[in-house]
Amino acid sequence: MSELAETTQFLAGREPWSLLPPDAVASFARRASGSYVRRGGVILAAGSAPGVMHVIRSGAVEVRDAADGLVTHEEPGACFGQASILEQRGSRFTFVALEDTLLWTFGTDVVEELVAVPEIRRFFTESRLADANVRSPEGGPVLQVPVRDMITRKPVTIPETATVGEAATAMDAQRISAIIVTGTDGDLAGILTDRDLRRVVARDLPASTPLREVMSTTPVTIDGDALALDVLMRLVDRKIHHLPVMVDGHVTGMVTSGDLMRLERSSPLYIVGDISRQNDLAGLVSVVGRVPSLVSRLLRQDAAAFDIAHIVSGTSEALWQRLAQLTEERLGPPPVPYCWVALGSLARREQALGSDQDHAMILSDEALPEHDAYFEELAEELTAALVACGFPRCHGDAMATKWRKPLTGWWRTFSSWLDAPTSEAVLNSSIFFDMRPIHGDAALAAELQRRILATAPASTRFLGHMAGHIGDVDVPIGFLGGFVVEKRGQHRDRLDIKLGGINPIVDIARHHSLRYGLPHVGTRARLTAAGAHLSEVDNLLDAHEFMSYTRLQHQDRQVLRGEAPDNFIAPSRLSEFERRHLRSAFAFVGRAQTALGLAYQTHILR
Repeated sequence: MSELAETTQFLAGREPWSLLPPDAVASFARRASGSYVRRGGVILAAGSAPGVMHVIRSGAVEVRDAADGLVTHEEPGACFGQASILEQRGSRFTFVALEDTLLWTFGTDVVEELVAVPEIRRFFTESRLADANVRSPEGGPVLQVPVRDMITRKPVTIPETATVGEAATAMDAQRISAIIVTGTDGDLAGILTDRDLRRVVARDLPASTPLREVMSTTPVTIDGDALALDVLMRLVDRKIHHLPVMVDGHVTGMVTSGDLMRLERSSPLYIVGDISRQNDLAGLVSVVGRVPSLVSRLLRQDAAAFDIAHIVSGTSEALWQRLAQLTEERLGPPPVPYCWVALGSLARREQALGSDQDHAMILSDEALPEHDAYFEELAEELTAALVACGFPRCHGDAMATKWRKPLTGWWRTFSSWLDAPTSEAVLNSSIFFDMRPIHGDAALAAELQRRILATAPASTRFLGHMAGHIGDVDVPIGFLGGFVVEKRGQHRDRLDIKLGGINPIVDIARHHSLRYGLPHVGTRARLTAAGAHLSEVDNLLDAHEFMSYTRLQHQDRQVLRGEAPDNFIAPSRLSEFERRHLRSAFAFVGRAQTALGLAYQTHILR
């Protein structure tokens, strides 16, 4: 069998090609180009705009979302890339070869010819709906949003007795591409779109032409209780861009293809994609400014705090990576390999709103003293850019402007902390032992982590002092079970939920990861992995989730009021249900502190 015949036979047995006549399949098969991708190779990255549609001939492809979560696996016959071509946007997902994979690729002209076939257009539309309704980390599918929630303004209307010129003037003044036409009773009588106006110009009709002669008198509408999914389906099927929204027989607004695009752009997938497309700091500042509204939306959808923090961290990682790329473009390539690493909450992927910046640089051991000028300038520019993007400087100066050294130097530093557990060394453990590579040679960070995890379990003195430090944190619950709040100052009658609740759980999880040499960085992953050695893991996981969610709700309300987000919660503003659960969460933290202290006899160390 010839290669063309084999390609034709393969395609003809799979949708959407099986929806075509046999001779048409052979015609498309001639235009296929083959490519080979080794296992682990990225075929299409989230946010990037594909120029081709891919079809898997053999092998398998893993599909991951923008937060690096697994979405699905694609097998031979599956095609991808066409949705981004049709919608003229970046890819929602990253496609990675799960094993050595052979692909056939088709150009945009093939995609356009395929969608001209109604059956194939519907197949691709249904595929796009399935993609949009995959449960993403944001807590709910984008296309499950009710139509009434998509309306952004009151309907702009004009009476049917008006002229074309009057309608065009109104559309220009309101900066809209369609206007709703109403009858004498105020109900929907028709719609005039920019497409209708183009026909007016083409026919050389005067501006005095009555509106009813050129408007669409039977516009396609949609009910306010429908979903964004229905909007997409209707727009694609009817090849239109505007839908008047009807509630109880009356028009209440208009949704458009642009509204649908903006809705999708509010998802983390689009924010990450937009970040990757920015070429200057001003653009990045603008995109990152959408993150607080994203958090608000996720909270309204009742997404878990773990998922929200993971998404916020994912957008931060994308931002930091883009900043590093742009800064290197200005400064030139680094003189030696290096790795810019995130520390603290971003490393754990547990960022909330208002997080400061914690980071460092690991340089190759090839670095010479004369190379430091480059890395000093790089660190200063990155730190300043992060400030501009809303990440305050770390009050403890845990930033690459101070903390950058070769791998060997870093290992000497960590070794000294593990060998001589001073109070400063224990304090540093709360920042520097949570590390994740952001940009550069990730092997440098991996090697440092390998050495730390190989040594830490035997560093019993350090682990003991670390346990003592964890136990020294006062949980804000009094002897009789009441909340211990600030007595004076700007945070009067409030408690620091991070300091007295979230941080001790994070510290306990970190302690166990070092004690047992666990490679996990996130708090949930560390607690789960340490489950065989740690009592009440489920209670600590629930306590961490509840307190993190309570903090996010508090920060969201602050942002809506125009205030800077912080960690100080007013128990009096919580419901009785929330106060009861917060007391229980703090109690679990206190019990875990006590158990750790007994295990290491920390009272002897004091």
